[in-house]
Amino acid sequence: MTKPKIQNPKSVIGHWSLVVILLLLTWGLRLCCLETVPPGWRDDELINIHALSGELLAGHFPLYFTGASGHEPLYHYLHAGVHAVLGFNVLSGHLLSVAFGTLTVALTYVLTRRLFGHMTAGIASLALSTSCWSLMYSRTAIRHISLPPLALAAFYVSWRSTNYESTNLRITDSVNSGFVNSVLVGLLLGASLYTYPAARLLPVLLVLFAAYLALFHRDKFSRCWRGLLLALAIMAVLAAPLGIAIAQGRSEAAAQGIGADARLAELAVPLRELQVGNPRPLLESTWVTLGMFHATGDPEWLYNIPNRPVFNLLGGALLWAGVVLCLYRWRQPRYFFLLLWLGLGLLPAFISTPPASLSHTILAQPVAYILPALALVEAYRWLAIRHSPFVIRHSPFAIRHSLLFVVHCSLFILFLTTNTIRDLHDYFIVWPQRGMVRLLYRVAYREAASYLNAHQEIDNIAISSTLMGPWDRLALEVDTHRDDVAVRLFNPERALVWAEESAPSVVLLTSSPRPAPPIDDLLEANAHPPEAISPHLMLYTLPPVSNLQPPVSNLQFANGLELIEARWVNEEPLVPGQEVVLLTTWLVATQLDLPPIPIVANPPPPGVYSGPRLAVFAHLLAADGTFLVGDDGLWVDPLTLQPRDCFAQAHRLTLPHDVPGGPYFLELGLYDPMTGVRWAVLDSTGQPVTDHVLLTAAGSGM
Repeated sequence: MTKPKIQNPKSVIGHWSLVVILLLLTWGLRLCCLETVPPGWRDDELINIHALSGELLAGHFPLYFTGASGHEPLYHYLHAGVHAVLGFNVLSGHLLSVAFGTLTVALTYVLTRRLFGHMTAGIASLALSTSCWSLMYSRTAIRHISLPPLALAAFYVSWRSTNYESTNLRITDSVNSGFVNSVLVGLLLGASLYTYPAARLLPVLLVLFAAYLALFHRDKFSRCWRGLLLALAIMAVLAAPLGIAIAQGRSEAAAQGIGADARLAELAVPLRELQVGNPRPLLESTWVTLGMFHATGDPEWLYNIPNRPVFNLLGGALLWAGVVLCLYRWRQPRYFFLLLWLGLGLLPAFISTPPASLSHTILAQPVAYILPALALVEAYRWLAIRHSPFVIRHSPFAIRHSLLFVVHCSLFILFLTTNTIRDLHDYFIVWPQRGMVRLLYRVAYREAASYLNAHQEIDNIAISSTLMGPWDRLALEVDTHRDDVAVRLFNPERALVWAEESAPSVVLLTSSPRPAPPIDDLLEANAHPPEAISPHLMLYTLPPVSNLQPPVSNLQFANGLELIEARWVNEEPLVPGQEVVLLTTWLVATQLDLPPIPIVANPPPPGVYSGPRLAVFAHLLAADGTFLVGDDGLWVDPLTLQPRDCFAQAHRLTLPHDVPGGPYFLELGLYDPMTGVRWAVLDSTGQPVTDHVLLTAAGSGM
């Protein structure tokens, strides 16, 4: 029996000091400035928080989410727990990702230290801690970052089991420890499959590594194959319920092309092209992905500055030097393992779009930082061995090697400092200020919420919105720390809202979307000169709608809306081929009668309707009642409207060229787009009389 190695106390203290500093740095970088970077809320984050985790908080516990093109559940279950404790806010939205990101750095250190020593581990984990790639996913409320910690833990336990030295322990202790390790690996693999689709490559990686051991290291394979089989069996048992749920989701979604794993089918363009005999997209995608570390990069704005490589030129060169080193030493299991890890980690980006996606290659994130660190340390050791202490002082040979040693040590500093400065600057300063990022992350709504938080005197306001789902409203609700403010949302390209008909109305316009005719004319003609709140926000004050043109008609519908005006914006007679604009003005007479409108992920699960439940139909009819053209829609969010609010909206109709001559009639009313059922028009006694209003469209008006 060999004696245990006695560690130097100073070395132990230095090691743990480094670990503590690393963890504090990692945790701090992921927690700081969360309200400004990311600069707002992304659709995916809001869907995760409100639709998926929100479903759990509402008492529904799916094993697999078929909404949002299919989501594994682990991240969302944990996220729901965080929200149940901390509520909905910026911290609770991102804290889980912060924790997973920090754990990824810590486990990268642990695994790399076991494989290659503390120096390689320190460089790799420090570079990962400050990397833009890691920060991006550690500070965004999406599930991708939940995969690396489980993968790293599984690798660590697998490696410990594969390289277990039974000579130090009794045989029974060795067997027991190997059994525990195998069970733990199986649990970790099973849990990882509940995180993100790339986790499905983990058992493939371990099986391929076992095959490598069987061919070239049979002694190690003989010690680990039973444990690997046990781990895979445990993983299969744990993954079976998820597999059944995914298969069931696929069958439910087959007719609609959505649901379980739909995202994989959507992105696998190179594979589909290969199936029809066209390998070019696959080759191009592979080439671009291989260049993501030094030349190309993720082309999307969501989680990267488009086409920004992971490393600078030095870092990219060191990564590929690490790959060459692993190829040179492929007969050593630890080096071959890194090659397998990198190759399978990049595989999803080879076979999908866009190439070089930082999301799809999340499994390769830790190894991408281990490889350059490995290259640096190997070069350091090579020089250290050749810098013999027996070389005569001041000889040209000693001076030359000393200079080489200094140059190489400088590479450590250059690699860490240049990439750290580049990554921190790009992530915290450059990326959040880009216009497309500000649009995608709804920066204007966070600024609007900040303005409302600072101006407690404003308790009624209308804010412009794209109205693409409930996400603008939910982003404002999360960031507005007030219960006494009522926000109305409208699309200024087609609508304008007065909060309270008999009082001046405050309107806040974002930089996108911008008002379009005739809404911009209506706004400019009636509003006071705007106040610039920020480069992206303009504040208008509108006079009461009762001060505007008096109503032509006054018709109330059964759901609480009242039509107070309908008029053509164009003064010319209606002629074939002409676009005409109808401007309608509505009053919310009473609290709107709306069906329940649940928050649904986008795209929705199979068979679930996620569209609007209220719309205005404006149909132009010929004299004989024949339908000519229509424009249906509602460009305000009805869930935000309050009694006594008013809104105007524009309907654009282009008459066909072959339309018969007038007179024309306009059929106007309200309906539920989900059911097609129209809301009734009420008479003066409140009784339903019809389901539409028929107005004459003659000459220049109605």
